[in-house]
Amino acid sequence: MRTLAALRIALLALGLVGRVAGAQPVEAEKVLAELGFPADTIARVKAGQMVHTELPASNERELGVGLAFRVSVPPAQLVAEVSDGLLEKVDPNFEKHGQLSGDGSLSQLAELELGELAEAYADAKPGSDLNLSSAEIRSLQALKGKPSSALDEEVRRQILKRYQDYRSSGLDGIPPYDRGREKRSGSADLRSATEAASPVKAQVPDFYATLLDYPKKPGPGLEEAFHWARYKAHGEPVFILTHVFTLKEGDAYGIAQRQFYVSGGYNVEQAISAFFPVSGGTLVVYVNRTSTDQVEGLGGGTKRAVGKKLLASQLEELFTKFRQAADR
Repeated sequence: MRTLAALRIALLALGLVGRVAGAQPVEAEKVLAELGFPADTIARVKAGQMVHTELPASNERELGVGLAFRVSVPPAQLVAEVSDGLLEKVDPNFEKHGQLSGDGSLSQLAELELGELAEAYADAKPGSDLNLSSAEIRSLQALKGKPSSALDEEVRRQILKRYQDYRSSGLDGIPPYDRGREKRSGSADLRSATEAASPVKAQVPDFYATLLDYPKKPGPGLEEAFHWARYKAHGEPVFILTHVFTLKEGDAYGIAQRQFYVSGGYNVEQAISAFFPVSGGTLVVYVNRTSTDQVEGLGGGTKRAVGKKLLASQLEELFTKFRQAADR
């Protein structure tokens, strides 16, 4: 989800969407190249295909994948369906999810339960499979011998605090994961994913500023929401905190989905989507950048290539269901 209005300019040049007042035409091939999509993407999408492409990584831990396809409903309707939880409905990996609002509260997380994760949290230590800060680990270790309900409550408190810290300080409010000998900064990985979108800064300065400097520079007309979820990632349950925001530009929409906390499996994730009106519906452009330690180190290039193919395959399967549901 990133070079949004850049693709909008490309579509302007191709005559597929109306021009917004003040927008300057840009060479379509150049913009599509910046996005990392093949030169024939628009023609293939118009023919009904779903196009996916592998994107260059912005850091050594990143997997980057892009998708483009068309659905038969207009952008405004598609945004409404996404806001109503369309992705959650078609993705069977969502076990539980809810919304966080305002300053948040433990009651908003009441349905979040550890279940089979309780043992891992009870044995939390630096370098474990859980993504936890040093302070979070110390708080969990202090609960040795306490009833399991105390563990559930502490994890809810930690997740609530991560929400509150991000909401007040953005990327700067994300504490790093304690890997034992080193720290892993989800903030740094999200920042590098955002900086990979810098070519569109001149085209959509408000969207880019919101993405990079939230909450300091919210774009005009910003609509946002925060969600928590218990999710199956590669078959294992994890907790996720997601910030979703939407900005409308003319008849097109840009949507950012930032997973600023993931309890295990991978580090963080950022996706940017664009919904553009085209003949017969909406052109959807989706770009995903996921940070995972599993592609670092010896053989990282090979592991990254395999990881990108796997991620692309999973996303294509999910968005095929998404497109079918939206087209009904």
